[in-house]
Amino acid sequence: MTDEIWIQGVRAAGAFHLITVAFASVTPIPANWDANLAELPDVHRRFAIAQNIFIGGTMILAGLVSLVFAPELVSGSHLARVICAAIALWWGARLLVLPWLRVWPELQGRPLLRAGFVLLHAECASFAVAYGWLALR
Repeated sequence: MTDEIWIQGVRAAGAFHLITVAFASVTPIPANWDANLAELPDVHRRFAIAQNIFIGGTMILAGLVSLVFAPELVSGSHLARVICAAIALWWGARLLVLPWLRVWPELQGRPLLRAGFVLLHAECASFAVAYGWLALR
């Protein structure tokens, strides 16, 4: 593949990072999130909310970097490789964590959410592989 194709692919990945954050912000997983959080002690509730904010922030940052700096990420410079490795590791780790969350019971009878969760797995795997390849090439 040519660098131009990779640049367009990285830009598309950047857009998908942002689309994923947008969908995640309106996806009702788990059900009754607000009610369940309200039952937790304040410190646990703040940790859960902060964790979600950091996850979203990381995805937004990776998306913006991919959109704005795609040619640099494809260039193969040391800094580009480090950034691509970080993005690849983040998505790879997310792929490993998803099964541990045991979300499938929450998705019974909700075909769109089930499809979205399958697509999230595919996104994690493809981003881990693509950014990993850019980091190692």
